[in-house]
Amino acid sequence: MKTRYKFLIAIGIMVVGIAGLNRYSYNNYTNKQKERIELFFNYNYNIDSLTFTKTKKNPMGTLVFYGYFNNDKENDFSASIMPYQKEFERNNVMDGKFSRKNDKFKDRKTYTVSEIEKIQRKERRKNSEENSSSGFSDSAYTE
Repeated sequence: MKTRYKFLIAIGIMVVGIAGLNRYSYNNYTNKQKERIELFFNYNYNIDSLTFTKTKKNPMGTLVFYGYFNNDKENDFSASIMPYQKEFERNNVMDGKFSRKNDKFKDRKTYTVSEIEKIQRKERRKNSEENSSSGFSDSAYTE
């Protein structure tokens, strides 16, 4: 009888542990996607602030983030990640007037998050090459 209770307690602890790990993983994933969404909007649009209001997962498995820009709830957006996508890449729905008024690039071009990250890596690499020049010069060395 005592082994039965020990077995049930062990099963209960494992279920609670797995559920907690799953919840932690989900929160970690949504936080990473929020960072990607902020990067997308800050790079492509002239905005001062971005506020997330809620996150929902619809019955089809799409994860949808809702929010607004510049502390004005009229300037709302929703950014979604389809089940076949691993991460957020570009926005689907936002207020058209706000979009046209705050575009950073001509012809309403927007860069995906992957393109933005690639551009930023190139800029960081270029800056680090400029800053890493040592005080030694090959031309000063003579035999």
